[in-house]
Amino acid sequence: MSTLALDERAKAVPIAAESRGFVLVLPALAAIAYPWLLAAISRLLHVFQVTAPPGAVAVTLIVLAILTSAVSVMALAFGRALALGRIGAGASGGRLLAHLVFAVPSLLVGFGNVSGLLHARGAVVYAWPLFWLAVIAVVALAQERPQPAPISSGRRLTMAHGISALAILLLFVAPHLANHLAGIVSGAAHIQVMKLARLDYRNAIVEPLLLTLIAFQLMSGFVLVRRKLARVGDFFGTLQSMTGVYVGIYLLAHMIAAFSARAAGTDTNWNWLTYDDQGLLSHLDSFTLVAHYWIGPIAIIAHVACGLRVVMLEHGVSMRMAGRAAWGLIGLGLVASSVILAGLLGVHIA
Repeated sequence: MSTLALDERAKAVPIAAESRGFVLVLPALAAIAYPWLLAAISRLLHVFQVTAPPGAVAVTLIVLAILTSAVSVMALAFGRALALGRIGAGASGGRLLAHLVFAVPSLLVGFGNVSGLLHARGAVVYAWPLFWLAVIAVVALAQERPQPAPISSGRRLTMAHGISALAILLLFVAPHLANHLAGIVSGAAHIQVMKLARLDYRNAIVEPLLLTLIAFQLMSGFVLVRRKLARVGDFFGTLQSMTGVYVGIYLLAHMIAAFSARAAGTDTNWNWLTYDDQGLLSHLDSFTLVAHYWIGPIAIIAHVACGLRVVMLEHGVSMRMAGRAAWGLIGLGLVASSVILAGLLGVHIA
């Protein structure tokens, strides 16, 4: 072996070790700190004697603080995953940890929903940091071994995943987003649109089919992300896998809440979510839901945009045009989700 090769290898090992150390510490600590950031916002409200329901200025400042906290944690996770993507298989464990941290806003809501089912909401305070410490331990002890998959089988699964996603978009996501967009008009408009949409996705035939498709989407997505983490990743590839993980956790958290409420005989309509159209922050106790409901639709549309970009590239569209189309769709998702959140907070135009 040449001296040059030995020098390159000696340089590569410390770089990889340093990157791994950052991944294990920074994203995980940010995830553990996220509930405390939300608690600090609540504490500040007490200090400044903000009472419920807060005024428009207070709501704006609270929402900005909540979203800044969530996006900061997610941005840190994305940055680390993107940096480690250049290493490929040698950093798959650290990238997986970063992917989980990226989904923190909806993962925390999921923890709350599960603890609610178990009638132990106070346990989240202890379960949350213990979960992340366990994830850190697993990643630290895991052996990084490349696991290449046959290209043919991977392509078939990718196609099936895409077809399933299209069906879910048509049967549920599109009417559901349209339904929530109607909330900016009024709560009554939301309920009226929901009644029409439910004729579709709560149909005795469609609902079981939809749940089956979602289950397949989650399982196939897990396999696809696992394979992707064993390869070198670029910006859009990282965004696609991270939003995919987010969407999976978002859907699980959403379904746990909705089906548990339905089982208890509660109509999961606009009034259930907004305290009879008073808004998410009318009682100052729904901080986790603000980022959850704002980021969820953005993640769904961003994931679709990244997938659409891949399809466009495969059909001869230039990288520049495909990138513009993806960014345009992501921007549209950002606007739509912001309108939805405004409606959930009590802003109506009717």
